Amino acid sequence: MIKPYLKDDLFEGIVSWEEYLLMFNEDVLDKHNTVLISIHDPNRNIHPPQKVSGWSDVLQIQFWDIESPVGNYTVITDDQGYTIKQFIEKHKDKRFMVHCAAGVSRSAGVGLAIECIVKYGGDKYLYSTSKSNIKGHSRYSPNYKVYDVIMDSYNKECTRKGFDFCAVCGNIKTDICLTCIK
Repeated sequence: MIKPYLKDDLFEGIVSWEEYLLMFNEDVLDKHNTVLISIHDPNRNIHPPQKVSGWSDVLQIQFWDIESPVGNYTVITDDQGYTIKQFIEKHKDKRFMVHCAAGVSRSAGVGLAIECIVKYGGDKYLYSTSKSNIKGHSRYSPNYKVYDVIMDSYNKECTRKGFDFCAVCGNIKTDICLTCIK
């Protein structure tokens, strides 16, 4: 059974692994101009090619759904955050389908980064003060470690490209920090 999930102009969906396969097998997904981010536990196999066909592009990635290391379980790495950030930027003119095991935490964390980068140009402050379809949805409990690692990668890339950041709020600024003026 498919639980209510987010589907809007930016997202084809943020769902669980099981829901994704059910919708994929029933051919009810709108794959046109849509990319897939498929998140798996490191001890699970990624989808075979026939289960990810038809999307504009696909990123399959593996990391645990934790916010701090626990024993042998590790959090999302900086390299993985960079890979996801690159994928989002490459496809910010498309819609996104994101899934993880339960469709609640990791996929919602990635969804937050997608919303912030695509709708708010990576401005975390502006995004935090704006309405989010993910944060306001009863289904999702985003993994903020996932969001933070992706957004840290975004900010490091902006620094490398020569953007300046406001010393007060940390957001990218032009001549005057518009966030702090308010």
